[in-house]
Amino acid sequence: MNDENKELKPGLYIVSLPIGNSKDITLRAIEYLQSVDEIYCEDTRVTNKILTIHQIKKSLKNYHDHNGKKVRPQIIKKIKEGKSIALVSDAGTPLISDPGYKLVSELKAKDLYVTAAPGVSSPITALTLSGLPTNNFYFLGFLPTKDQSRKNLIESIKNLKTTIIIFESANKINKTLQDLIEILGNRNIAICREMTKKFEEIITGRISDIAQKIVPKKLKGEIVIVLYGDNKKDQEINLDKIISSFEGEYRPSELAKIISDQTGFSKGIIYNKIIKLKEDN
Repeated sequence: MNDENKELKPGLYIVSLPIGNSKDITLRAIEYLQSVDEIYCEDTRVTNKILTIHQIKKSLKNYHDHNGKKVRPQIIKKIKEGKSIALVSDAGTPLISDPGYKLVSELKAKDLYVTAAPGVSSPITALTLSGLPTNNFYFLGFLPTKDQSRKNLIESIKNLKTTIIIFESANKINKTLQDLIEILGNRNIAICREMTKKFEEIITGRISDIAQKIVPKKLKGEIVIVLYGDNKKDQEINLDKIISSFEGEYRPSELAKIISDQTGFSKGIIYNKIIKLKEDN
């Protein structure tokens, strides 16, 4: 580039990197990475791969959850001394599910310069590929690892009308789908993996159908789940009438699953309704 290694003003430069395809990087991102004094990243090995592809040689230092408290004062000191510092994540846009916002907050409080070279972001990429409504969305990030905390969080979003975006690892995806269908009902969903790569895969459909498709697969890496919001109103679907129409053909648990698949209501809600109707009769 003609303006390679041009001098940058002291401050923090938040630079988005590709999420898979190395070509998904902006010209300004390359310019910043070439010109800053230092680059802070989550994993130097990962960042060095993308820098090597674009023939950028630069000093790399770690900044992540485990050392953030210790490293933030060092970065602030360097910027005050006139240095330009780039912040990147392993993939995509920094500050999305990483500790970068704490650094930005402290820099803003000290009236130090912060700017960004925006680029690809996996939540937005998944949203655009999902086929679900994009006018409003809620980004949830990673779910808690503890079982009850996960369920409590999912319970808290069941009435959201907006599209919901969740990060999940491949080894937990089956359990997460079970929790989603049990608590939220059998909604439409998109499982997005390997985005921008050769084997990109976007699986769409009802949660129950997708769960059956991916159980035999050995998925790898991180997955973005895009989930349809709660757009149903109780008065639009008369559960009592639907339950009564089956006239005792199935056991309560079987009937709850059948009606859940048809309506999207939670199996738990339907099961309780079935039991109540039996008691009332």
